[in-house]
Amino acid sequence: MSIRESSLPIVVDGLRLAGVACVPEEPRGLVVLLHGIPSSAPPDPGDEGYPGLARLFASSGWAAAWADMRGVRGSQGFFSIEGWVRDARAMVDAARAIEGTSALPVALVGSSAGGAVAVEATKRGAPVDALALLAAPAAWVSFANDTGAAVTRITEEAGMPLSPEVLADPGPWASEFERVVTERAITSLRIPVLVVHGTADDVVPVDHARRIADKARNAELLILEGAPHQLRRHAAAVEATLEWLGKTLR
Repeated sequence: MSIRESSLPIVVDGLRLAGVACVPEEPRGLVVLLHGIPSSAPPDPGDEGYPGLARLFASSGWAAAWADMRGVRGSQGFFSIEGWVRDARAMVDAARAIEGTSALPVALVGSSAGGAVAVEATKRGAPVDALALLAAPAAWVSFANDTGAAVTRITEEAGMPLSPEVLADPGPWASEFERVVTERAITSLRIPVLVVHGTADDVVPVDHARRIADKARNAELLILEGAPHQLRRHAAAVEATLEWLGKTLR
């Protein structure tokens, strides 16, 4: 299968995001991939990250787009969860502008914090037809409750920059997490939702998946025995997502 790969130009709030688009011949739909908060663990040998995941989706017939959101790796700006919600909307718009994708059904596939961002962006009007949430938090375990720990996790563990204003007074920044809550935002959505979680997730407890599915109007829940937090690396999770997209976005 021939796949066209190119950079994905995205500018939001004056910030340039580093992105990639992978488009096969006659794509069956468009998938926009949203990453989570970066891990401090070293990557596995041969792990191609989200560019590799986009290529995998493209090899299965889906046009796939991905970008580092603000404050992550090759993208500009300081991290904020509200900023990531705006980035997600801009990513969808940029992906829909790719030649040959404007009339395709669109799915957001969000991992971990990217799942929470995907739900909130959709609630605020991102034009998508389906959501797949991989190891997404139903609510934030610590960000809104322990500001000091949240700042440490972002700056030291995840390696993302925060603005000088946030470092001086992180209260308003931390309060943003109280507005981006998956189990609350999901109640307003009518589109199909896939919720996937592993029983061996040591970052987001598996009961979060059940809480999200219980609140959603149209959700399918898949619990994978022994699966870890980073489901993009878990073959069964990726295969299940592709299968669900195939039957959902006909």
